Amino acid sequence: MGIRVKTDTELIILLTQDNEAAFSELYVRYKDKLYYFCLSLLKSEEEAGDIVQEIFIRIWESRAFINPGLSFSSFLYTMARNRILNYFRDIDIDAKAKQIVAQNKPVVEDAIESELIYTEYQNILKEAIDSLPPQRSRIFNMSRVENLSHKEIAAQLGISVNTVQEHISESLRFIKSYFDKHTDISLSLLLLMVI
Repeated sequence: MGIRVKTDTELIILLTQDNEAAFSELYVRYKDKLYYFCLSLLKSEEEAGDIVQEIFIRIWESRAFINPGLSFSSFLYTMARNRILNYFRDIDIDAKAKQIVAQNKPVVEDAIESELIYTEYQNILKEAIDSLPPQRSRIFNMSRVENLSHKEIAAQLGISVNTVQEHISESLRFIKSYFDKHTDISLSLLLLMVI
């Protein structure tokens, strides 16, 4: 039986056994659908593409732990939704994060407590960005604050688009690590309740 006619469940079983062809088939089946889902929420082709790539990298890295009995499609969309929510929370695209959370999962929360959490995370985000090396911080701000595309940043700085992408990826990795180190358990629990 060819790999293309196998069900998602059959492909997941093969994937958990390190089958690269099964992974490739799942990627081909879902990458476009997942990309358009991300794009509809992010409104950025680059960010949507980055998140899709991150999701499939995570799938491959954690393939041994995927449950073939669960819907792979639901699993992917849940991962995408969580990555998008994390993106908006960590990078602070103003009220957009609150809007997406409200649309996808209504939450009753105390406005003052929410504002305190938001302010604290804003401060931690600013500290994290300020801790980046100067060039990386500049590229990160050009991308996330000035909303320039990777191509525009590369042109302004006289560097390659790949170098810009590398700086952005490293910045995001550093900021995530910084958040992990600088947030306390109670704040993390509150965020889990909000998300």
